[in-house]
Amino acid sequence: MRQTIQKHLYCANLYVRLLKHWAGMLFGKSYWHAQQGLGRQFIPGQLLGYYNDLTGKTNWAGPVDENGLPLNELISGTYIHFPTTLLQKALGHWDRWLESKQADDDERAAFLKIAEWALRSQDASGGWAIWPVLGLSYASPYSAMTQGEAVSVLVRAATLTQDVSYSEAARRAIGLMLTTVERGGACRSTSEGMVLEEAPLVPHNTMLNGWIFALYGLYDYLLLAKVCQQDAEWAERALRGSLQALLAQMPLFSAGFWSYYDTSGNLASPFYQQLHIAQLRALEITFPEHAEEIGRWRLLFGRQAESRLNKARAVALKAYQKLRRPPEVVLR
Repeated sequence: MRQTIQKHLYCANLYVRLLKHWAGMLFGKSYWHAQQGLGRQFIPGQLLGYYNDLTGKTNWAGPVDENGLPLNELISGTYIHFPTTLLQKALGHWDRWLESKQADDDERAAFLKIAEWALRSQDASGGWAIWPVLGLSYASPYSAMTQGEAVSVLVRAATLTQDVSYSEAARRAIGLMLTTVERGGACRSTSEGMVLEEAPLVPHNTMLNGWIFALYGLYDYLLLAKVCQQDAEWAERALRGSLQALLAQMPLFSAGFWSYYDTSGNLASPFYQQLHIAQLRALEITFPEHAEEIGRWRLLFGRQAESRLNKARAVALKAYQKLRRPPEVVLR
């Protein structure tokens, strides 16, 4: 009886938090849904600004620890350091520092504080185990998206401080990301190439945005390797293969009138539709040899996003999907 009551209370709290989450998104007041267009300091082929604009992630108004690092709250009331929250905030601070023409010491310090946390909290396998932190048991404790974003932070810290600890940590993180899920990593080998999995589920369910964030990290590592004159042929092969696989699987993310969030048929929210467009634009200008093909998908998703009818249809169907199958965790 007690367990039944606790289960009902948990579900009620989950739906309340989910509805608040949606309300903040609809009224433009959600920290989680600040627009992430093309990075304002991003220059292809250079280890400068990040690919997407994450500067909105610096406006954290929630609880922090004794060092000023953000704490996320689970439905249980437990406060955690959630790596993805921290890493995206760091990349936002990095871009704000670049916007200041590298004059804002507060933005620089905020970036380095999180980079140092990432260095300290990396485990012996080279990763940040995010799913156990959320109480979720997946095929692997790691996420390719989080690994990629960690690498993007670490390589920038390496260039800023000239501390080899950061570049070594980035190499370990890439190594784990390119390890198959079956062996405890975050990728899946297919006939089309390597798929970088945000969530290593069984059966597999690939998230488009997470795959692209992981590709950014892989590309950033290659940029650092070239600067340091390190052998990274293995990483370059992985990047080219994974990019080819992404292009081959792009039809799986098309609903005909909108984009899918993942390969299991969950529609993207309007926020993720716009994120997909911005991410594809970053890939388009980073990889000119694939620009035509990537550009076709970007333009298609862009036309869909401009249609009020398509948007209304997507919002209605997305709401139905969320209410029918609510997420297992909603962070605050």
